Amino acid sequence: MITFINYLIEVNLGLVFFYVIYWLLLQNENQFGFKRIYLLGSLCASLLFPAFTIESQSLVVIPSLGESVPAHWLPEITVYGDGQAAPEKVIASTSYWTWITYTYLTIAAIILVIFIFRLAEITRLYMTSIRYNWKNYTVAESTNVKGVFSFFQFIFLSPAGNLNEQEKLEILRHEEVHIQKLHSFDILLINVIGIVCWFNPVIKSYKKSLVQIHEFEADARSVEGRDVNEYCGLLAKVALQSHGYVLANHFTNSFTLKRINMMKTVRKKIRQWKVVTVSVTALIIFFVVACQDQILNEISDSTLTQVAEFPDVVKNDISSIYQAKYPGAKFNYIEGDADEIREKFAANTSAKQILLNTYPFPDRKIIGVLTVDVSNLELKNQNEVYAIVEESAEPKGGMTEFYNYVAANLKYPAEARAKGVEGRVFIEFVVNEDGSISDVKPVKGIGAGCDEEAAKIVASAEAWIPGKQHGIAVKQRMVIPIVYSLDNSVKPVGEIEEVKQSMKVNGNLVQENGKYFMVGKVTNTEGNPIAGMNIILAGSTRGTVSNSNGDYKLEVLNESGSLVFSFIGFKTESIAF
Repeated sequence: MITFINYLIEVNLGLVFFYVIYWLLLQNENQFGFKRIYLLGSLCASLLFPAFTIESQSLVVIPSLGESVPAHWLPEITVYGDGQAAPEKVIASTSYWTWITYTYLTIAAIILVIFIFRLAEITRLYMTSIRYNWKNYTVAESTNVKGVFSFFQFIFLSPAGNLNEQEKLEILRHEEVHIQKLHSFDILLINVIGIVCWFNPVIKSYKKSLVQIHEFEADARSVEGRDVNEYCGLLAKVALQSHGYVLANHFTNSFTLKRINMMKTVRKKIRQWKVVTVSVTALIIFFVVACQDQILNEISDSTLTQVAEFPDVVKNDISSIYQAKYPGAKFNYIEGDADEIREKFAANTSAKQILLNTYPFPDRKIIGVLTVDVSNLELKNQNEVYAIVEESAEPKGGMTEFYNYVAANLKYPAEARAKGVEGRVFIEFVVNEDGSISDVKPVKGIGAGCDEEAAKIVASAEAWIPGKQHGIAVKQRMVIPIVYSLDNSVKPVGEIEEVKQSMKVNGNLVQENGKYFMVGKVTNTEGNPIAGMNIILAGSTRGTVSNSNGDYKLEVLNESGSLVFSFIGFKTESIAF
């Protein structure tokens, strides 16, 4: 899901950038073919550019994957009017990201249903119409047709229109242009993209611009060798008819006057500087997007490699499975008997090796071992701040001691007590690779000195045990909610409940459309679901969180492995599959 989020961000940024260039340079031009190619190229480029990667250490414009998800939330703590503070009962926090995901998918599903319904309406209209052939196309006439429109090889019109045979022929020629130029493909493409990127308002601008260009192109072809004024009169006459099939290309359209004016405008070539600017901008956007993810495209040789080259089966595993798990890492392959392999690894103590797979060769009485050296990933991940990691950061003395520290030192500011200020302050902070706390800031506060007091206490806390990914210490972003309340019905600070609770996890490996998924549920010891549980595929950055019902579903890369379950306040668990 996190990878999809980053892809979605890059796609939508590309859509916006490309359309801004169109709006600034091309919208008033009357070279319709070039404008259409540009818009379609913009859509395709926005979808494809994020799939390309260029290794770069300096050009980072789009947020990294770790910045694409919310911070890890801690249980809240309350400070009361008499200055005494105590944490609430430690329970799993609701994952806001889960609700955002559900909202996105729900709206996308609704739009998809509407899209399918419109296609079904066109199909129903076709089946109930009187059909006959005109040239190589099928014409469907029905009194249920509003106006005139075409959809791929089919032309729909109403026989009730007050049109003579010559006018009807002109309309068919107009729709023929739509069919020949495959305008229906453009409409389907932008509608499909609109389902995925429904939240992007620029999608409507793409739709409007493409529909206008389609009509301009069809009009320009229709008036070739004909009386323009006569055609414009027909256009105005037919425009009085209504229409309602938004997936189709319409002879009747609401911008009739603009179409008439465009037909009477002398067509001019686009100035060369505009073409150059558009081309250069497209290249810049490509490099900006492609430089965001540094993915190694070639397998590096290693001093541990004892063969001339990697066997084909090993190369296939690296390119199809492990390269995506460990971008930028060095893969090592050695062959020998068990004793030889142990000796070779013992001699290379500086590298941090993770065993990926073994390859037995019974005929040669040796085995091959594939490992990945993640030592170089430490430097690469220094600036990456994670929200979901395999081993979550935690205080050295445990959460109980951390909350005791906060409870003993956090005070209710006198100004806030005097003004009767109450509410919840959210303090965000980062636990660094060495466990130190930095970047402490209130992301939402109530003022009157409460925000500053809470941030000061968190910033003064002792170093934590850092979070780990692939066994490497990484930065992790967290949020602690602190509640200020003038209600003094407080339980003693010494009654802080034990933080490290047990959890129950289960999971089953299922196969869907050739892909493998682990599907299961996370609950506490009482059987209540735990929402927001961090779930990571061991040895990878692939992860998810449990929903409000404790359910989860995570795509895995092969038929065996293990999942790691972690959350502040709970003992880390894992299950193998």
